[in-house]
Amino acid sequence: MAEVLVGAALEKLANFTVDKVIEKALSFYGIRAEVEKLSRELNFIKAFIEDADRKHIVEKRQMQLVKDLIDIAYEVEDAIDIFHSECPKKLKLPGIRGLLGRLPGPEEISKIPFLCQFQQEVKKIQSRIREINEFRERYEITTLGDDRIPQSNPQLIRTVDDSEVVGFETHRDNVAKWLLDEEYKSLAVVSIVGSGGLGKTTLARKVYNSGDVLKNFGKHIWITISQAYDFLTILQGIAKDLCTSSGNTEDVNELAENIRESLEKERYLIVFDDVWAEDFWENIKNAMPDKNNGSRVLITTRFENVAMKADTKYDPYKLPTLDHKQSLNLFLKKAVPKKHQYPDGLPDELKSLAQEFVAKCRGLPLALIVLGSLLSTKPYDFHGWKGLLDTMSWQVDGSKCIDVIATSYEYLPLAKKLCFLYFAAYPEDQSIDIKDLLRIWVAERLIPQENTRTLEETAMDFLEDLVQRSMVQVSDKDFDGSIKSCRVHDVLRDLAIQKAKEINFLIVCSKPNDWMSCNKARRVAINYSSNVNEPMGDYANPNIRSLLLFGYESNLDCSKYKLLRVLGCITGWSQRVELRNFKGLPHLRYLKLNSEIEGQEREFGEWIRSMKYLETLDLEESSHGDLSKWIWQVKTLRHAILSRYSNYNTQAPPTSADLTNLQTLLNVYYGESRPASGPPNITQVRNLMIEVRNFSMEELVTLLHNLKHLVNLVIGGISGIDLGKIIWKNFPFYENLKRLVVFDGNETLVLHDDTLPPHLINLELRGFKFVTDPLSVLQKLQNLKILYIVIRPKKEKVLMSWRVRCSVGGFKQLEELRIYNLMVDEWEIERGAMPMLKELTVLRCDPLRVPLELVHLPSLKDLTWDTDIETNKDMIRSIRKQRPDLM
Repeated sequence: MAEVLVGAALEKLANFTVDKVIEKALSFYGIRAEVEKLSRELNFIKAFIEDADRKHIVEKRQMQLVKDLIDIAYEVEDAIDIFHSECPKKLKLPGIRGLLGRLPGPEEISKIPFLCQFQQEVKKIQSRIREINEFRERYEITTLGDDRIPQSNPQLIRTVDDSEVVGFETHRDNVAKWLLDEEYKSLAVVSIVGSGGLGKTTLARKVYNSGDVLKNFGKHIWITISQAYDFLTILQGIAKDLCTSSGNTEDVNELAENIRESLEKERYLIVFDDVWAEDFWENIKNAMPDKNNGSRVLITTRFENVAMKADTKYDPYKLPTLDHKQSLNLFLKKAVPKKHQYPDGLPDELKSLAQEFVAKCRGLPLALIVLGSLLSTKPYDFHGWKGLLDTMSWQVDGSKCIDVIATSYEYLPLAKKLCFLYFAAYPEDQSIDIKDLLRIWVAERLIPQENTRTLEETAMDFLEDLVQRSMVQVSDKDFDGSIKSCRVHDVLRDLAIQKAKEINFLIVCSKPNDWMSCNKARRVAINYSSNVNEPMGDYANPNIRSLLLFGYESNLDCSKYKLLRVLGCITGWSQRVELRNFKGLPHLRYLKLNSEIEGQEREFGEWIRSMKYLETLDLEESSHGDLSKWIWQVKTLRHAILSRYSNYNTQAPPTSADLTNLQTLLNVYYGESRPASGPPNITQVRNLMIEVRNFSMEELVTLLHNLKHLVNLVIGGISGIDLGKIIWKNFPFYENLKRLVVFDGNETLVLHDDTLPPHLINLELRGFKFVTDPLSVLQKLQNLKILYIVIRPKKEKVLMSWRVRCSVGGFKQLEELRIYNLMVDEWEIERGAMPMLKELTVLRCDPLRVPLELVHLPSLKDLTWDTDIETNKDMIRSIRKQRPDLM
């Protein structure tokens, strides 16, 4: 933490170099000596904060001292950054350089205002340091406590899974019984009530995903509400899930009417998770039709009055705390992984300590999970467990578990505390995109550099550690099993907000008036939606380093925040932004915009050239002009994601480009600029999405042959290139490539056993023609989990003479298969083929016959087969009858 909070200021002091004329003035007026003295002071402050962070600090005076010292570090960083920003401007003013060259006497320094101002700022900071030292001596703040927190053992950390929560089976069955009550046909609301951390969402999810519930309701929708909800957004979310045409409208009445019409067609179940407002049901019920078909609404809430206002048919289901036996089982599942379990049970000395830990949690699942996960990082012996217990003077009071969460936070390794605090920025129950999060952590310098590893890889390790400690929940996983999105429990988010505010690390604005509390914050997150053209934060600290926007739709003007490092429009869409509102932001490292970017070509050039330290440029959801002339001159770029709405109008890096840090390059094209004379220096690229126009085979091979780290390749426009003749094993990424997507092939593709890289997990072939069965070859890819085959449709349907065949042992890992426009009539599936297949989609493939063998695929859960042939429809009905678990 000290390295992040103070290290930035120290680095700036150590590299405090300016124009030679100004440097001479700094020495002449004694300012250079003052700066060096300040640097020495900051080194002591850094050591002091490191000591404080290593020890268990609970005494309020000590905590206040640490906060004051952190503020000093912030002030130093501000003063240096402002001075560096102002110098180039002041030197251009008439007469200033000449005045500095003559160096008037010390008493006349007032003739050089910006130099005088900097000197005064340095003296003011030194005065504040003296004042803090006086307070420390006056109030006898001489110690920072005992070294009571042992170091974590990362080898003992394990993964947490919601499925391990115990004691919910009876509750699940009770709630499901109400949802499936055949004697009551009218629309009814079932409510689960309980305090934060009790497991309401976990119970609702278990009910929602149970087999009986899935097959008895035709439509299933899950909507998360949270404390500050927007009625329009909720209706839009329901409409989107129902695929109604009005999903993007802002007319509440139109949305409600369309939702009603869609829901009237069949029995539905809608879950509204985490409802706070008493009037919620009154507002939403008009969109919920009652057709006397047994439809249900399931609500989770902390408040019984919310449930009582919703419905009186069923009493609120009050979720109790776990009993002692259930609590102990859940705690030990987290604290003692299987590989560390004792053959004869837990030793008596550890069993006694476990009882004490469990007693502190008072049956709250979240408290038990987090505390057990924390204990799993400690040595499995009496001293390791007792050392943690001795630091815990609190006991959960039955209505909250913030204390146990705070303990888990205090025991985080130093470098991970601030990473956790960043979760405070995200709205309650927000699904957080991992790539965004990790790139922001890197831009904020929260991640230490490790040999042979990228910063992003280390950042992913940090995130996985937070997941394993149960401080972060996985929402979704990517095709390769890595975390794709995550979220934090609202209790954990409350802790992050509290801790972030204590050290002015980050302030969350949930409504416009919250800006008034941002005068000292280093980072600001706007969590409210506004389509009013209001000024952005007249009260905010002009020296903020990060600004994150969630749903903010007003005209975006960041011109006053000259020291911004991170600017992210994470969610929401601003209709347009003007480049003049982004001028003068030279410190930006991370920039993500979701809007139409307006400006002249000259302005685009000035805008890009001004961002000398830019690492992430994410304009995927924006609309912008061609940035080719300037963007590839930014050598610090790590991730370049251009607009997917601009028809790939930015050309890929030319041969002369030197982008040795670039890892992500998406939505660009190769047109006039060809790599024939040699590829650009982008050897570190892992993710590449390009369109090649009128390329030859030789040019494509030249482009790819140096990309040894490539993991994800999406390439389009390869008309004229025979993909089957590319010798993939000659590429250095042959063993590493996990995902390959090729579109607009427009050529006949003949596949052989060694045609494609062997370790592909995700393969999409779009727009090709096949003259032989592609599945008989592709089934030998042992790691393949996702396969899309989209065949280019012909004007006249011509039936192929071959059949599709999946042999026993084929597609061992395949989980999702989609086939479009396949003109054959027979598909043979042998027993033992595709044992892991969960989702099958077949569209526009008539006259292909539905194979009866689908009924024997043990893992199949979701079957979509679009057909106009009656015998196929009969076969699908027969399969569903034999397999009622199919969706």
